[in-house]
Amino acid sequence: MTSNNHIAIIGAGVIGLSIALQLARRGYRVTIIARELPGDWDIDYASPRAGAHFRPVPVKTAQDAFENQLMRETYEELKRVADDANTRSAGVDFIPAVEYFDTALGEEDLAMFSAWPGYRLLGPSELPSSDTASSVKTGLTYSAWVINSPIYLKWLQHEAELLGAVFLRARLVAIPEAAFVAQQHRPDLLPPKTVVNASGMGFGDPDCFPSRGQFMLVSNEYSRTVSHHSADGHSTVIIPRPLGGGCVVGGTKEPNNWSRSNSKSAVEEILRRIETICPDLPQRSTDHGSKPPSIHVQEAYIGRRPMRRGGLRLEKETIEILSTADDGLTNNKSTLDIVHCYGAGPSGYKIGWAAASRAADLVERE
Repeated sequence: MTSNNHIAIIGAGVIGLSIALQLARRGYRVTIIARELPGDWDIDYASPRAGAHFRPVPVKTAQDAFENQLMRETYEELKRVADDANTRSAGVDFIPAVEYFDTALGEEDLAMFSAWPGYRLLGPSELPSSDTASSVKTGLTYSAWVINSPIYLKWLQHEAELLGAVFLRARLVAIPEAAFVAQQHRPDLLPPKTVVNASGMGFGDPDCFPSRGQFMLVSNEYSRTVSHHSADGHSTVIIPRPLGGGCVVGGTKEPNNWSRSNSKSAVEEILRRIETICPDLPQRSTDHGSKPPSIHVQEAYIGRRPMRRGGLRLEKETIEILSTADDGLTNNKSTLDIVHCYGAGPSGYKIGWAAASRAADLVERE
């Protein structure tokens, strides 16, 4: 570690917070600057709106293979968090995951799932039995983590703050601005020599784009995650949130759709699909025990996933910046190291801890 151990981090999503905690654990003085902070609820603050559950993904490219390794390392870390009695308040748990497919899967497709703990194919008696769900051809299960994302984000923040991290709310228009904001708010420290860009969508990166997702938070509790992949290409998911957080259900994937409005038709269709594939999810309300079981929707909402063509950007660069000289009339030139770690798309939680570890390593690399 250099004598200047002040690091500024842009972004308080799951990756930014994971980087903050890891750097704080390594002895750095961390300043996190973000437009939204844990506890906020905004359409562009993707992390608290995420379903936050584990699901394997295909590996077809070198980037896929790299992110798959990050996924494995993050899986192990979250297992440690879930098993440790001292970190139960983090909102992480491991439960069975069930996947239903309306098409038969080949060996290559099954291999994506069989590489993970708890995998097995489901027998015919374990598939949905209702007439409306008779289209399911294949079912499988494996062990998956689920996260109550708002609680987990707060936990990451708290753990970082215990180690001296400082959180600032600010709207930045350029990456170098973070170094000046951090310096202004922490004049007792040297100006940051490194800024970590964990901003989700980057700053003007032409490869970044949003993917609109329609979700609902329901109060119904459930014991497993369920993903149904219909023949028409749509997927329906039920994702329990630990610590009494109900379930996140959804959803849609709509790249480059900037609409902020809920779709009533999408909400109705998602609920119809859920009741079809999981007829045991509807429950009686404790307030109205005489009413038939139902799905109790607390909120329908939109989230924007921070997508990036090419996947996660994880690299370090050095740029030249200008600062005002002591005479107030001229500028001084200096350099600023930037560690980029953004663009994880829907995999922020899946790869977050391991990606943060790699970013922290880049900070330390001279």
